Amino acid sequence: MPISFINGVPALLVEGERVVVAGDLHIGIEAKFEESKISFPRATAKMAQELVSICKANRSKSLVLLGDVKDSIGHVTLAEKSLIREFFSALEGFEVRIARGNHDAYLDTMLAEMGFDVEVSKEVLLEDVALMHGNAMPSADAVKKGYIACGHGHIAASVNGTDSKAWLVAEVGEGMHRHYKEYNGAIRLVNAPAFNRLIIGSRVGYGTEEHIPMLNNELFDFAHASFYDLYGNRISDRHRP
Repeated sequence: MPISFINGVPALLVEGERVVVAGDLHIGIEAKFEESKISFPRATAKMAQELVSICKANRSKSLVLLGDVKDSIGHVTLAEKSLIREFFSALEGFEVRIARGNHDAYLDTMLAEMGFDVEVSKEVLLEDVALMHGNAMPSADAVKKGYIACGHGHIAASVNGTDSKAWLVAEVGEGMHRHYKEYNGAIRLVNAPAFNRLIIGSRVGYGTEEHIPMLNNELFDFAHASFYDLYGNRISDRHRP
């Protein structure tokens, strides 16, 4: 398999090209907790350092972020801008590419103004893997790959009564042929949980498929999808309502 879960963390490794993949960083979300008098000191700095450590442990100099890098959708506060600068400064020396998310308006302009050489695009297409945020339909080129990896869903599952981050893996659904003339019939969707530790996610079954066009258009078969914890263990689907 050209991609694998990185043990214990919500990140993927594209094996042959040694690319680390993570999504839904939501830099700046800690401000929402601070409004409730809950503080997470240096949360962004710790997240950047964790990504650096993951890349080094997997002998990777290349990182793809699956969108929603920043938390604000519109206006960016000076504090959030400072956190974004801090985050990307910590990643200097690595090739960083971003698949644009619905929270990433003007992110490419902001990063360029800060002096960071970061590619921001709708999709990042590798040899056999298409990487995207997940809030839009994939391109005709993407569905010819072996895998599409995305974020956006903030997937979680109930494990022993506790909601935990989870991976979703789904095979081709009945809607694929209605939207694309050509596609890989063996392609699989891998939906990544949020990388940010402050986001657990939404439990599977509570509108999960409604938020991801590839699922609500039945490009992939959500009803028979498999779920895995961060250690690659299969999670029973009995938690579905």
